Amino acid sequence: MAGGFTGKYLVVNLTDGTSETVEPGENIYKKYLSGYGLGAAVITERQKPGIDPLSPESYLGFCSGLLTGTGAYFTGRFMVVGKSPLTGGWGDANSGGHFSNVMKQTGYDAIFFTGAAKNPVWVYVTDNGVEIKDAGGLWGKDTTETEEQIKSELGDKKVQIASIGMSGEKMSLISGIVTDAGRIAARSGLGAVMGSKKLKALVVKGSRKPVVARADELKAMNKKFLAEFKKSPAADRLTVKMINSLSVIIGKTGISVPTKPSTVREIFRTYGTSGLTVFSAQAGDSPIKNWKGVGLRDFPLKMAEKLSDESVKAYQKRKYACQSCPLGCGGVISFTDGRYSGTDGHKPEYETLCSFGGLSLNDDLDTVLEINELCNRAGIDTISAGGAVAFAIECFEQGIISAKDTGGLELGWGKSEEILKLTEMIISREGFGDLLADGVKKAAQKIGSGSDKYAIHAGGQELPMHDSRFDTGMALAYQCEPTPGRHTITSNNYINLFGVKKFPLTKKLLKTAKGKDVKNVRLLTVVSLYMQVLNGCGVCEFGPMTSVYPLFDYINMVTGWDLSVDDYLKIGERILSLRKAFNVREGLKAEDSKLHDRAAGIPPLKAGPLKNVTLDMDFYQREFFSILGWDMITGGPTQEKAGELGLVSWSDKN
Repeated sequence: MAGGFTGKYLVVNLTDGTSETVEPGENIYKKYLSGYGLGAAVITERQKPGIDPLSPESYLGFCSGLLTGTGAYFTGRFMVVGKSPLTGGWGDANSGGHFSNVMKQTGYDAIFFTGAAKNPVWVYVTDNGVEIKDAGGLWGKDTTETEEQIKSELGDKKVQIASIGMSGEKMSLISGIVTDAGRIAARSGLGAVMGSKKLKALVVKGSRKPVVARADELKAMNKKFLAEFKKSPAADRLTVKMINSLSVIIGKTGISVPTKPSTVREIFRTYGTSGLTVFSAQAGDSPIKNWKGVGLRDFPLKMAEKLSDESVKAYQKRKYACQSCPLGCGGVISFTDGRYSGTDGHKPEYETLCSFGGLSLNDDLDTVLEINELCNRAGIDTISAGGAVAFAIECFEQGIISAKDTGGLELGWGKSEEILKLTEMIISREGFGDLLADGVKKAAQKIGSGSDKYAIHAGGQELPMHDSRFDTGMALAYQCEPTPGRHTITSNNYINLFGVKKFPLTKKLLKTAKGKDVKNVRLLTVVSLYMQVLNGCGVCEFGPMTSVYPLFDYINMVTGWDLSVDDYLKIGERILSLRKAFNVREGLKAEDSKLHDRAAGIPPLKAGPLKNVTLDMDFYQREFFSILGWDMITGGPTQEKAGELGLVSWSDKN
């Protein structure tokens, strides 16, 4: 057996309380790595097509990465996988913290659940086996309380816990799964799947460290990597100090400034992702006022600064780093008043600051901090929740809904108290919040009256806080990814940050590219393939965003394989196409994940850095599908491509 992976995964049937250990063979790992590659392979094999994701017959998986726990840097991510109740297709959610490493130490690369318990349970997986325990006393508690109570019951503070809060229990289709009292696998609505199975928490503890094939080489690589990573160039420090002022200049002039990994590293090292709030709002990256506003005009510097860099850092008690992370972009804050007074919580990330900030024109940081903690404890996706709030505000503004519908709430842009209250209602599924708790697509279908014009999504999933009109790579991912509306797959920024131009495959693709736009799509496609490998290995994207990251060297050193860059990108293509094929199997077509018109610039904005920008999404999709061998109608790989990638016989265990 090669190094890195344990070679085993666990399947727990919650209906009858049985469990099964499966050893798929090294060939499966060479085809799909681990992470959501392994997850897609297992669920595609075991789950019947057409299954309701909230039915007992569905599967829910927790997958570590191929490199997790090996000592390679930035490898602490885990993925939750399953059929998404939000989109109806492939669902996955990615999170950091310390859960992934400890889960792998139990001896399993992944843990899957099927069936459903009659009453709430939590499952404890250790070196010694599997225990299913009564969670009646935990049901109704938030995720922080759940973690505290389980650790107290076990008398062990070192166990790692993935749990759902109120939103998952109530099967909100925008609910997620929480670890480390605030790290959340938020997207795809998989917290609802966990809730449907009456699974309150997965608790893990183990002592089995994965084997590293060439440990001495890995150690030397880490030493070299860390020495370079610790550098803090003066030019980057100056850029960080000037970034807010520069963002206004960029927004007004449209000047393009190439991003370097060392600059991103300095921003994240100093502030975390909150260091980008001002820049993104002014330069055009952040969607403003439910995607119809302009940052320079509607959420200018004086407002955006209240939710950015120094303003957020002032609340920080200490820095937080995920397992194997040398960056430490996270932070822990202390609440001194309000409902959480006397407790600690996680510093809000950029996505939350924007989704509950510029998206609804709210510049009240105290409210955003409280909403962030509220959502973390309830286990709900702040991107989708913030999108639902902005959608409701615009519907109110347009007279489609009124205070009679909202339980007396007079919704409006920037009205922080009402934004907080509506978020509480979404979490508790109270009144109008019940309608919003399953996302804006379903809400618009129920409200009618043309409200779909204000429901910004792709394939049913609310869009992240990076404007597709600003970055064509984001637009492509939002519409074409197997999990639509995702911002962590490909973008124009990643092309330079990830260094994909030097890959042999990239050079080959660019040789036959005719025109700037075709060249751009081909570069973005290679980035997507790279990200599939990254996710299969459990690597945080901030690794290659902030450094010259030795991904392929790491994999070969850990596993003992001797594969080339293009070999790994082919594995990435196989993972991507299998996830897309799952959607075809579930009856989804290419048109079902179409990007919302407003996010594509239809009609275009009339002011700001994105003035008159309209995206030709048909072109981007056609070029992307052509490169990957996907059918424009079905949306998935052609028979010929499936055969080339071995998807037809993927379960071969040789």
